[in-house]
Amino acid sequence: MLLLDIGNTNVKVWQKGEVARYSLKEYRFPEEPFYYINVNPLLAERLHAMASAHDLQGDFRFDTPYRGMGIDRIAACYTIKSGVVVDAGSAITVDLMEEGRHVGGFIMPGLSAVKASFATISSKLEHTLNLEIDLTRLPLSTQEALSYATIKPIVLMIRDTAQGMPIVLTGGDGSSLQRFLPGSVYRENLVFEGMLQVIKEREDAC
Repeated sequence: MLLLDIGNTNVKVWQKGEVARYSLKEYRFPEEPFYYINVNPLLAERLHAMASAHDLQGDFRFDTPYRGMGIDRIAACYTIKSGVVVDAGSAITVDLMEEGRHVGGFIMPGLSAVKASFATISSKLEHTLNLEIDLTRLPLSTQEALSYATIKPIVLMIRDTAQGMPIVLTGGDGSSLQRFLPGSVYRENLVFEGMLQVIKEREDAC
């Protein structure tokens, strides 16, 4: 089985439990059958015309009052009954699930986006992030100050949303945020877990 998670610039490919990431500019879609989710509107028509491509978007049975929720967020939340789902990529999405129902969520800039924004203010604010910073004390250097101001608001918003509920992290920066959220779980392939669940439900219904 071949699964594709298609974004705006990259595609993640799942096959037999192994995941690879490719640039969309270089990737050639396979001729063998594959299932996919897609957030790139420029590829929608091309994918729908491919006999080998099976769009899973219409198969998700997802209860939410949220309007316009992306299929990647839906897939990430799909296997979580109750808890907070954090997908930390170029943007960070935070979604709350209660008893199998999505009750809302929000989007904020990812770590790299916040870091890059400082450099637009002054070249003196261009620093690497310290992903092991101590958030319990005030910073005493510029690098620590920027790291603190980048990471702590994100962590506090996630904690405030969770209110003690389980926190599940995914995405490229999810493992970096996990150390600041004791008791949280990092599931690298959460989106693919959702896709696999939908495929199983579809097969069981046949």
